[in-house]
Amino acid sequence: MNTKKKEISSISVNETLVLKDDEGMFHDLIVIKSTKKKEINNTIKEHLNEWMDNPHFKDKSKKFDVAIVIYVDNFRMKKQDVDNISKVVLDALKKSKNPKEPHLFEDDSQVVRLLIYKLPSKRTRDYNTNSLVISFREHNPSKQMILVKKKVI
Repeated sequence: MNTKKKEISSISVNETLVLKDDEGMFHDLIVIKSTKKKEINNTIKEHLNEWMDNPHFKDKSKKFDVAIVIYVDNFRMKKQDVDNISKVVLDALKKSKNPKEPHLFEDDSQVVRLLIYKLPSKRTRDYNTNSLVISFREHNPSKQMILVKKKVI
């Protein structure tokens, strides 16, 4: 068994994968559906309000490395394309026409590297939970895009 597979399978329900040296992280129970972009966008924007106290949000013009980890049910594991997931998430993180809405960056062209990982849902008390984890850091070409375990509350 390779090391990466062993590490992923040993993630508990109280842990998730995030970008190593992340400057911020978002974690929520959410189902990403490209047919419900507006609803997903609003959910992510609501949580961005909580992130705004993070000092790393002050400069929204810098370049970013972003990791998206999504835990999906069996149907979405087989059928949902990761490029569609990334489009929905990045659209929610960029500046909108409403100046009062929170955003991580002005335009998604500032994302220099994107790591997206689709995994089977975690099982909790006999049911699957779909969840989304977004982590980011300022782009640094000398750092690899590596996912590490992090406890979640």
